[in-house]
Amino acid sequence: MKKRRVFWALGFLLLAGAGGAAALFLANRRDVTTTSQAAYEAFQEASLNQKRFYFKEAREGFARALQLDPSFAMAMLSLAEVSSDSDQATTLVKRAARQRDRLSERERYHVDIILANVEGKQDVALKLAQDLHARHPDDGLGAGLLARNALLKGDPDAAIKIYEELLAVDPNNAEAYNQIGYYYGYRGDYEKAIDNLKRYQFISPDNANPFDSLAENQANSGHYNEAIENLNRALAIKADFAPAYWHLGVTYEGMGEYDKAFQSYARAAELDGSDGMRRDYLIFAVRAALIGADRSAARTGIEQIRKIPVDPKSERAGIDPIFFAVLEDLTEGRAPEAERRLRELRPLLESYFEKNSKAGKMQPGRKPHFPEWNVLMGRALELQGKADEAEKLYESNANPPNPFYDFNDRRYIMEARAKVAEYAARKGDLDRAEKLIAENRKWNPSWAPCRRSEAAVAEMRRAKVLAASK
Repeated sequence: MKKRRVFWALGFLLLAGAGGAAALFLANRRDVTTTSQAAYEAFQEASLNQKRFYFKEAREGFARALQLDPSFAMAMLSLAEVSSDSDQATTLVKRAARQRDRLSERERYHVDIILANVEGKQDVALKLAQDLHARHPDDGLGAGLLARNALLKGDPDAAIKIYEELLAVDPNNAEAYNQIGYYYGYRGDYEKAIDNLKRYQFISPDNANPFDSLAENQANSGHYNEAIENLNRALAIKADFAPAYWHLGVTYEGMGEYDKAFQSYARAAELDGSDGMRRDYLIFAVRAALIGADRSAARTGIEQIRKIPVDPKSERAGIDPIFFAVLEDLTEGRAPEAERRLRELRPLLESYFEKNSKAGKMQPGRKPHFPEWNVLMGRALELQGKADEAEKLYESNANPPNPFYDFNDRRYIMEARAKVAEYAARKGDLDRAEKLIAENRKWNPSWAPCRRSEAAVAEMRRAKVLAASK
């Protein structure tokens, strides 16, 4: 797993890597400022759990460290990073900032960078990250922010180089191998992805996450049997590791086993301690059910989602009621209602995007693009026979205005390409259709949600060949 939020991600508040600092007691050549040996030990254990992506245990450990030393700034930052409560996270970051003058140089960089992100000053945060990376090239926060920025700009090679610089000074940095593996995986370089992830696995053999990371890359590349094997190994190490069930969902969805995909996503939601991630997992479950035409499962998933509390002050409080009503409409075949609600939702999404851009919470230069909305509206329009309007939305997803930044983002491109290919074939442009499908297969040769469109294109090619042979 590579930590990230999914679905309806309107902003990029990069609270990443704060727990990567270590200690006053010279662990990993890094220092943290605390007056309590017990707090330090709790912090170290929590940091290890955070690196393993065991977030429940990490939250408990950082909270214990902070209880033992209420002025422990790095514990505050680390607890903020793994918190599922955005208000609590912001409060913790501001508390840590009040401790700034008593901290080491490295810690001050961490405080300043994360505070700048909280305040929407991404340009300041990135400049500080560059300084931190130059002065402390073994520090994960600086490297992580710079690499993430490069990826969001569509330059995975630059992101990889930054992590290679980290490895040059810290050759056993497991996180660096994990990140490099993902970056190669995103661009479709499967062999290099797996090579780096196996190095991660070698360094951390008792951790569930390396097996999960391997499997996620395998699932998104069409290596489904290998993915299942590695996910079972991850679960043998940690039976309640929610990301492994998430990626089992991805695997089964890629295979076309939508019922198993739904069950796996739902199991991930049961195990995860974050309301936000539980909601995202259940949205994935509903999506799988809709693709698999299982209305009963979709209804169950939507019902479970509605039970998850939403912060009334958050953007989701405005978005979610409309979004969930759209899912219900599509489940029940009420396409005109779904279209009406989606047209009501679009200005709200645009207003949040504009507000977050002005507040500095969006990547500079990023353009408004809502692939989830396009998919739902495309489906609502298709059900009403409005093919031309639907095709424009799929074209938008197939050629997005921003670089994609993870497998879920890439998925929207793949599935849109397949739909555009089908439309092109129906208009007689089989060459373009087959080119789009070939581009998809460089990433994944067999992704079940694309198969219906691929089969339609193949059938039209056969019909054309037969007609020409007569």
